[in-house]
Amino acid sequence: MKYLGIDYGRARIGLAVSDEGGTFAFPLGVINNARGLVEIAKAIADEGAMSLVIGLPQAIEGMDQSLILEIRQFAEGLKDKIGLPVFFENEMLTSKIAEASSKASSDAAAAALILQSFLDRQNRVS
Repeated sequence: MKYLGIDYGRARIGLAVSDEGGTFAFPLGVINNARGLVEIAKAIADEGAMSLVIGLPQAIEGMDQSLILEIRQFAEGLKDKIGLPVFFENEMLTSKIAEASSKASSDAAAAALILQSFLDRQNRVS
């Protein structure tokens, strides 16, 4: 089964896609948040994704809780409009790791790291 990984940001959203077997994640691209739902629906259709994996930071003291709420609301909107299963994956430090690449591609790289983490956990359980 193919998954679409999402690294939500207030300005940009990074996308990644898995292979058919749900083993490997690959950066797909970066979209503008203002057109997020439309572009994500297009990516789902183009890639044949059957489930969504959205990065969600774990709440820690001093963290901006409004971003966590915003991501959860975004996920609910996706679930309602697109109708695919939505999974959350801890995105702690993925953006920092991905920043080793250029800023434009770091959002997509972060999405790939989030998705790969989810896939690795799923494959250990199977």
